[in-house]
Amino acid sequence: MRATQTYRLSRVIGHGTYALVFQAVEANSGQQVALKKSRVSQRVKRPILQYESRVLQLLQGHPAIPALYGYGQLPHFEYLAMDLLGPSIKECSHGPISVTTAVRVVLQMLSALKHIHNCGFVHRDIKPENVLCSPIDSSSISLIDYGISRPIKPGPPARYDPLSESKHVVGTLHWASLNAHDGIDLAPRDDLESLAYVAFFLLRGDLPWRATDSRNESMKNSMRRIRACKAAVLGDTLGTNLPAEFGYMLDYSRSLQYDQLPDYEELQRRFTELNAQVGNNDSKAPLDWSPVGTTKEPSGVDVHSNREDAESDSGMGNDEDEDEDFSNSYFEWDIGDWDIQGARDRSLTLRTEMMELVNSSIPQIVEVTQ
Repeated sequence: MRATQTYRLSRVIGHGTYALVFQAVEANSGQQVALKKSRVSQRVKRPILQYESRVLQLLQGHPAIPALYGYGQLPHFEYLAMDLLGPSIKECSHGPISVTTAVRVVLQMLSALKHIHNCGFVHRDIKPENVLCSPIDSSSISLIDYGISRPIKPGPPARYDPLSESKHVVGTLHWASLNAHDGIDLAPRDDLESLAYVAFFLLRGDLPWRATDSRNESMKNSMRRIRACKAAVLGDTLGTNLPAEFGYMLDYSRSLQYDQLPDYEELQRRFTELNAQVGNNDSKAPLDWSPVGTTKEPSGVDVHSNREDAESDSGMGNDEDEDEDFSNSYFEWDIGDWDIQGARDRSLTLRTEMMELVNSSIPQIVEVTQ
């Protein structure tokens, strides 16, 4: 028999594309959790949070993967209970941080990606907002948000043209890989490329394609400009005056074939050696988010590529994020791909035997109160 749980909501601590996140307490155990709440009709055959709970259950067992406590679909809403975590590394970093901290972030995320990929999944949305600090261990971070993670598809990869077909780039635009910009099925190599962008963001304080004012730029032109800027930079360009390991990770990720798993051991070896070189001998010391130096834009990078096309683009809306960051590019999936008829991306469906296995092992949320 599946365990059952009752939760009492406390305060809102965050929000995503299709869900609010509450701090909540489990009535019987007193366990404090993060509880995702998403509006959904009981007619929906494949609710979004149900899918995420199944993926998360299959990934349990790694220190950087949040613990899953329960899932339930009740009238009008579905709920997902998981570890209550701290702020994101995006919130913690206010300008360039030390190489020491960036190396420790990369090593923990390489370990997490190795686990996720070896379990047969691609995360598809690696970004600073999805890497959260532990509230009880200031040396540790966790990777969240598995709503668009999917099983690794056997090759050859499918492809579409996001611009000519007026479709969105999978993931989040500033952090997406070049393959994502080109509409190519994402693979482990693309998670690694996004991690490289996260590392450079931490080390530089920003990325060149985020530095320009995009508030009056159409989404299509933003997609063109950001892709052109990413394609123009190599690892040594973004890595000017930084240890070569970071540039190597970017160039290496782009050199991989669709069906080729990254050599995690070699990457971990390089960053472990760098970790020793910068004198970081205490892996349990708190991560230091103190800013160092100032943001420097790499030379030879044109962040305004294709700006002349801005006035002619239409049909995909404008970026209106107050933080000058783009909304998740899958912001309409709950309307389109996740409709009540079930006519959605079939890659976001687990095998029947896999679903039955995980469903029986996830505690059931039977009641949520205010």
